[in-house]
Amino acid sequence: MRFLCIVVIAISLLVSGVFGILTFSTNNSISKLEEEKAAMIQRNEIYSTDINALQESIDVVSAEKDSIEKELVYERKMASYKTEPTVFLTFDDGTSSNTHKILDILNEAGVKGTFFVVGSQVVNNGSVAREAVKRIVDEGHTLAIHCYNHSYSEIYKSKEAYFEDFDKVVALLKDISGYSPNIVRLPSGTYSAKLFCGQYSGTTDTYYEIVSELYARGYEVIDWNIDTEDFTTATGVDNIISNAISGAKTRLTRTYKTAVILMHDTVDTYKALPEIISQLKAIQTSSGKTFRFEMLENGGYVSRQVAEITKP
Repeated sequence: MRFLCIVVIAISLLVSGVFGILTFSTNNSISKLEEEKAAMIQRNEIYSTDINALQESIDVVSAEKDSIEKELVYERKMASYKTEPTVFLTFDDGTSSNTHKILDILNEAGVKGTFFVVGSQVVNNGSVAREAVKRIVDEGHTLAIHCYNHSYSEIYKSKEAYFEDFDKVVALLKDISGYSPNIVRLPSGTYSAKLFCGQYSGTTDTYYEIVSELYARGYEVIDWNIDTEDFTTATGVDNIISNAISGAKTRLTRTYKTAVILMHDTVDTYKALPEIISQLKAIQTSSGKTFRFEMLENGGYVSRQVAEITKP
């Protein structure tokens, strides 16, 4: 019995010793693991800071790259207008049943147009006019802004009056088409608009205020460089055609071989349009190049004709 007790005690002491050794070893391992964990967390924090800093740099460089690429595309496009004859067919004062005929002609010819719409025309001409607005967008043409009420004495009497009219037509076109136009043609063009501002507001400063605000809002203002004079029936179909073609030929002698043709939403216009397109396609430069047809777009050729923003 005494021997058995001794054996039990010896085993107990041995187990205690082994447990103590294991406990010490385990505690030591845990401490090391805790130290390694803390070191790893610290490294991760450093790496995360470095990664975030690198990502910010990457984002900045990427944004600069995108900006340079866009600028390069734009400059190449502008350079092409010096060598590639280009025509922009533009139509003011719609929409109406005439607009549908114009769209049919453009689509049949495989060319695009730019339509500067008058809001009151759309409202007064009802569902036919509203459907024409939708067609302009749906068929890939440019929907652009002219005004709501084509009344010089009203819209040019103050900056506030102009934008009351402007915001009204913007809302109308967005409601009908779901599209927000970003190109503007001032009623009667920029030159006359300045004169009208002087006449009806008492100062040409109003003109500069209007144009500056348009650009501040992200719009671009475009005039024309060929007038077909189709705004009056006195001109006649044959003269409309002649004015368009002779004007386009003249533009071929300029640095920028671009013809921005002003037409209107009239009966004589759609009657003249097929022949205008046909003759434009037949014109050739001395190097054998022919006119390409484009529509005006914000950031495209339209930006070459930036209206005066600051008073001289």
